[in-house]
Amino acid sequence: MDFGDDSRTGSARDDGDGGTLSKQLGNNGDSSSLASLMSTLLPVLIYSAVCLIIFWFFRRKVQRVYSPRSIMHSLFAEERSTPLPQGWFNWLKPFWKQGDDFVLNHSSLDAFLFLRYLKVLSLICFVGCCIVWPVLMPLHATGGNGLTELERVTIGNVSDPNTFFAHVAVAWVFFGFILFTIYRESIYYINLRNAYLLSPYYANRLSSRTVLFQCVPPAYRDAARLRKVFGDSVKHVWILRDTIDLEHLVDERTKTATRLERAEIQLIKMADRARRRGERAAPALPEHLLPPTDSPHHPAAAIPVSLSDASRPSSPSTSTTPLPAGTPSAPPSPKLSEDPEKHAGFPQTLPDVNGSVAGQWIPADKRPRHRPLGNFLRSVDTIKWTRRRLKALNPAIAKLRRKLHRGTEGRPLESVFIEFATQSDAQRAYQTLAHDKPMFMSPRFIGIRPDEIVWDSLRMNWFARMARRFAMLAAIVAAIIFWSIPSAFIGTLTNIEKLSQMVFFLEWIMLLPKVVLGVIQGLLPALALSLLMAIVPWILRGCARVAGEPSLSDIELYVQSFYFGFQVVQVFLVTTLTSAASAAFSQILKDPLSAKDLLSENLPKASNFYLSYILIQCLAVGAGNLLRLYDLLRHGIMARFVQNPRVKWRVWKRVRPVHWGGWFPVFTNMGVIAISYSCIAPVVLGFASVGMYVIYLVSKYNLLFVEDSSIDTRGLCYPRALKHLLFGLYLSEICLVGLFVLRSAFYPMIFMIIFLIFTALFHYSLSEALAPLLANLPRTLALEIEELSRTDDFPSPGLSDVGVADSSPHIFGQDGDEDEEDDGPEHVTLGNRGGSNPGLEGSASLGRTFAKVSWNAYVKAVTAQLHKIGLGPVLERIDAIIRPEYSPNPNPVMRFLHPSTFDSFAHLRELIPKDLPDPTSTYPEDYVFKTYYPPEMWEPAPKLWIPKDEGGVSAQEVEHCARYGKVEATDEGAWLQEDGKVGCEVEQAPFWEERVLY
Repeated sequence: MDFGDDSRTGSARDDGDGGTLSKQLGNNGDSSSLASLMSTLLPVLIYSAVCLIIFWFFRRKVQRVYSPRSIMHSLFAEERSTPLPQGWFNWLKPFWKQGDDFVLNHSSLDAFLFLRYLKVLSLICFVGCCIVWPVLMPLHATGGNGLTELERVTIGNVSDPNTFFAHVAVAWVFFGFILFTIYRESIYYINLRNAYLLSPYYANRLSSRTVLFQCVPPAYRDAARLRKVFGDSVKHVWILRDTIDLEHLVDERTKTATRLERAEIQLIKMADRARRRGERAAPALPEHLLPPTDSPHHPAAAIPVSLSDASRPSSPSTSTTPLPAGTPSAPPSPKLSEDPEKHAGFPQTLPDVNGSVAGQWIPADKRPRHRPLGNFLRSVDTIKWTRRRLKALNPAIAKLRRKLHRGTEGRPLESVFIEFATQSDAQRAYQTLAHDKPMFMSPRFIGIRPDEIVWDSLRMNWFARMARRFAMLAAIVAAIIFWSIPSAFIGTLTNIEKLSQMVFFLEWIMLLPKVVLGVIQGLLPALALSLLMAIVPWILRGCARVAGEPSLSDIELYVQSFYFGFQVVQVFLVTTLTSAASAAFSQILKDPLSAKDLLSENLPKASNFYLSYILIQCLAVGAGNLLRLYDLLRHGIMARFVQNPRVKWRVWKRVRPVHWGGWFPVFTNMGVIAISYSCIAPVVLGFASVGMYVIYLVSKYNLLFVEDSSIDTRGLCYPRALKHLLFGLYLSEICLVGLFVLRSAFYPMIFMIIFLIFTALFHYSLSEALAPLLANLPRTLALEIEELSRTDDFPSPGLSDVGVADSSPHIFGQDGDEDEEDDGPEHVTLGNRGGSNPGLEGSASLGRTFAKVSWNAYVKAVTAQLHKIGLGPVLERIDAIIRPEYSPNPNPVMRFLHPSTFDSFAHLRELIPKDLPDPTSTYPEDYVFKTYYPPEMWEPAPKLWIPKDEGGVSAQEVEHCARYGKVEATDEGAWLQEDGKVGCEVEQAPFWEERVLY
C-alpha cells in the first residue's frame, strides 16, 4: 500500500498540520465560543419570554400573587403600595415613574439600598464599557494572535507586549473610577442611614431604644444594679432565664391542639358525608307535609380558596364564586335546615347520643384515632385524648411560668435586654465600655426586634459560643474546599469538546450535533453552577444558628460574608482555573515549556463561560422571580386541596421574606467577575451592565408590590457589599500582573503593581475612616438636628432630646466652671498680636503659623496674577467644580462628584416623610411582658378554628372543647360546603393579631 500521496503522512513531523485531531488541538482559530453563547442565549430568551407572557396575563387576575403589598390588610397603611392600573400596558408608565424612595418609605432601608446597589453595579459596568471598549476592543481585535469569534476581542489575541501600556492606562482610569464610586457610596450610605435611623418613625421604636448585652456576669444580672450602672434612663430590664422545659411543654401543647383541630375537622366532615348520604337514601315526605314555599333558603355554599379568589383585591375571602346579591361579604354561619325533607326522618332537635351529635351518623369506632407513644402505641380516641392532655398541660404551663417570673426555676442566662428612655440613651450605653474585665457585657447589639431573636443562641454561655463559632468557621472553610470538586467538574464541562479528544470514553461527544454540543458547553455548566450555589445560603444559615448569632438580621450578615467567599472561590477562581487548565492541558503535556504562553492565551477564554452565567443569573433567574411560579401554583391550585381553615389563613397571610444574605453576594460576585475581566475580556462588561439593570427592574417590581423585607439589617449589607466589590479590583490587578509576567511585559507589570499598592492603601484608609460610623450614631448629629428643627417642622428624634452640652459626662466635676480663678491678663506672644491665635507659644507653633500665612499669601498672589492675565472666569469655574454650592436640582455629574454637598445628612433627611405615625401607638399595654421574653413565656393557648356544618356537629364540638378540654374553639368564619369541602373567610380568623412595629 502506497502512502506517498496521503496528506496525513508525516503530519506529526516537520511542523505538519497533523490529522483532524491534532489540527483541532493546535489551531487556535478553531473556536466554538459563539455557538456556545447562542446555545445559551436562545433557550434563556425563550424561557424568559414565556415567563414574561405568563406574568403579563396573570398580573391583572391574581393580585394575591403579583401585588399582595397593595391588598394585604395585615400591612399598615404606610406600608401598602399604590396599586398599578389593571390594563395591559397602562401600568408600565406609573411603574417606570415610581421612584426608589417609595421603597425606602414603604418597605425598608435594606430594600432601597439593594436597588441602589444594582444600579451602582450597572453604572460601573456601563462606564467601564465607555472607557474600555473604545481603546481595548480595537487593540484586541487587531492583536495578530490568530484567535477568532469571541476570543478575538480578548487580551489573549494580543501578541505585542508593548500594547499592554494601553491596558495599564485604561485600568488606572477605570479602576480609579471604581474606587471613587465606592468612596462616594460609602458617604451616601452613612448620611442616609443616619437620616433614616434618627427619624422619629424609627428612633421611637422599642428596638431602637433597647440594647442586648451578652456575657453579663452573675453580679450584674440584677435590675437594680444595672440601673445604677446606666443611670435613670433605664426603663425596663429583661433578665432571661433558661426556659427549655417550658418550651417543650408549650410545643407539646401546640402540637396537641393542632392534632385536636385536625381530628375535629375530620369528624365534622365524616359526619356531614354520612348525614348527606342518609338524606339522599331516605324517602321524600308527601307534598301535603312539606312547608310553604316561602320557607327559609339554605345559606349559599362557598368554595375554597382558588386562583380567581386571589385576584380580588377588595376581600381576601376564600370563596371562588360571589355570594348572591344582598348577601354579606362574610357568609352567615350555616344552621340546621328547617326543611323537614332535609332531615330525612331525623328529629329536628337532635339528642346528645353518648355525648356526641356526630354519633347519630358515625359509630364510635369510626371516630378519628391515633396511637401515642406515651400510651405504648395503643389506639385511643384522638379528640378525647387530646382534650384531656390539653386540660393537663395548661395549668402545668401556667405554674412553670409563675416560677420563672419569680426566678425560682431555670438557670439565669448571660444575656440581658435593657430598654432606655430614648434612642440617645441607648446609643450612649451601646457605645460605652460597660465592664472593666475583658469579654464581660460584650458583645452588644442594638436594634434587635423581638420577633427576630434566635432564642437558642441566647441560651449559650460565652465558652460554648466561642467554641461553636470556631467550629463553624472550620466547617465552612472545609466546605469551600470540598465544594471545589463539583465546581471543578462543572468548569471542565466548558471545554468538553477538547477533553473528548483526549479521553477515549468521551469520543462519542464529538459525534453530537453542534447545537447539542453548544448547549453542553454553554448552557449546562452555567445552569449547573447556579443550582449548585443556590443551596449554599440555607446551609450557612444553619451554621449561623449553631454559631450563636442572636437575631435573623445578624444571621443574614453572617451568610453574606461567607456566601461571598463561596461565590468567589467556586464561581470565579475554581471555574476559571479549571476551564483554562482543561483547555490547555493536552498541549502543556506535549510541550511543558509553552505552559506560560498557553495559560496567558487560555485564561481570557474562560470569560466565555461567564457570559452564559450572567445570562442565566440575570435573564433566566430574573424572569423566574417575576413569574413566581410556586406562588402561582400555591394560591391557584394547591389551595384548592387544603381542608384546614388555619392552613388557608396561613397561606393567605404569609408573604415570602427577602433574605439579603443570599441576594447581595450573587450580584456582588457578578460585579467582581465583570471588573476582573474588564481589561481581559471587555465583552463581559456589556453583558453585566444590561443584566444588572434587568435584575434592578425585576427587583424593583417585587420589592414594591410582592416581597416582604421584614428582615431588617438597618442597611448594613450595603457597605459590606461595597467592600466585597474591592475584591474584584484586587483580582483584576493580580490577573493583569500575572498576564503581563507571562507575556514578559515588565514595565506594564510595574505600573499595575503600583496601582495594586494604591488600592490596598485606599482600602485600609477607607475602612479605618468609616468603620466607626457604620454601627454607631454620631453625637454631633444632635446639634445639627436641633438647628435644622428651627428651620423646618421636622420633629426631633430621640438623639436630640438631651441637650448637646449635657450629653457628655462632667469629667472634672459639676462645678468646674465656678472654681476657675482669674489669673489676670494673659501673656501675649508675638504670634497672637493679630488676635487670631491667643495662647500660641514655642517655636513649633510659630513655625506652623508662619507656614500657613506664607502659603495663604502665595495663593493670593498667584490668584491675583491669574486674574490679571484674564483667567479669572476659568478659576471661578474650576472653583465652582471643586467647591460647588448646594442647589435642589444639581447637575448629575456634580451630584455624583460631591456627595458631601448634595447628599448630606440634612438633604437626605428630606427623603423621610414627616407625617408617618408614631410606632409606639401600636404597642399593647402589657408589651413589657411580651417583647423581650421568649414566646413560651407569654404565648396564649391555641384557639381552634373548625368549619360549621348543617348537622350541628361543630357547635357541640366547640362546647365540648371548652367544657371538657378547657380549649377555646370557634366555628365562625368557616363552613362546610355541599360538596364536603371547607370554605373560610380569612379576615374572620380567630387568631388574627394586629402587627406591632417594635
